[in-house]
Amino acid sequence: MKSGMHGTSAFFAAILGAMLLLPGCEQKAEGPKPCCEQPDIPAGVAKFKIVADDVSGPGDGLKVVMRAALTQPTKRDQIYGPLKVLYTFAMKRSPLEPIHVEGWLYANESAAKDGGEANVIGKIIREQTDAAPRCENKVKYDFPEQAERAYVWSTRGEQELAEDLKDTCHIAEKKKVARYDEKFAHKTSYALDAARAAIELTYPFLEMGKDEYVAELKLNSALGTWAEFMTSFFSKVEGLKELTFNGVYKDEPTVKIRVTRDQFDNILARLQEQIASHAAFTFQVIGMGKKSSEAAEKEQEKFKAKSYKAALDKLPKDQVMISPKLKWVK
Repeated sequence: MKSGMHGTSAFFAAILGAMLLLPGCEQKAEGPKPCCEQPDIPAGVAKFKIVADDVSGPGDGLKVVMRAALTQPTKRDQIYGPLKVLYTFAMKRSPLEPIHVEGWLYANESAAKDGGEANVIGKIIREQTDAAPRCENKVKYDFPEQAERAYVWSTRGEQELAEDLKDTCHIAEKKKVARYDEKFAHKTSYALDAARAAIELTYPFLEMGKDEYVAELKLNSALGTWAEFMTSFFSKVEGLKELTFNGVYKDEPTVKIRVTRDQFDNILARLQEQIASHAAFTFQVIGMGKKSSEAAEKEQEKFKAKSYKAALDKLPKDQVMISPKLKWVK
């Protein structure tokens, strides 16, 4: 009896197996394959994960569009590493290079899966007509980075910060430019208090390009330097709440002015513009022959002094220190 039961079971199992092989019988489909093949990420490059890898077109005309998510906090200048790895991965993984490549980078996996322009933080694109890839970086500089850039812009000029429009992906290694005052005993410096979003700048009044103090320091000149730094830092450092300017002459504190963001916005933001406008008018007067250059220059210096004094008088007295050795123009 048992052997008969065993034979019957084997018979039905054989029939069931045959039915599953018939064309009319559906087999359970396999689930979607997980995305995606991942590139090797070199040391020093911010980690990321590809979440979408769309390939279309014939073998000799492939178009690749990838979306990737960062898996760690990343600063602005670190964005170019993942973008370049994405691009190299897309170009080199098959025998024929694609004719069109796009890599879209997002801050996290959720944003990358949603896709779209709104949350993208970086892109690398090479179209068929492009000689090299083009990059977009939408990550903002953080507070210390903004402070450093404002400092470089104010002391060494904007040329050092200029973006190479022919190399927006930062493929070429940027040459380090030595500071002109690198070996100076006296040099402009700043201290950053990130917790208070405050910067304290120390500026020695030196001869242009020399490691020696100017022969004579005039108050208008000192305050003009203060106004330039103040305007530059508050304009270029978004989160800056307070700037202290320490002007040093012959190794002695000469001008110390502390300004808050609110005071700059409401009292001092137009100070440089106001003085520059009057200077343009003065130049025009000289050109028309209405005044000698000596008389016009003297009037301009008086206007500067009047403007600086009026602005500083609006600040609390404990925020302004000017050495009695420096005299107001009258």
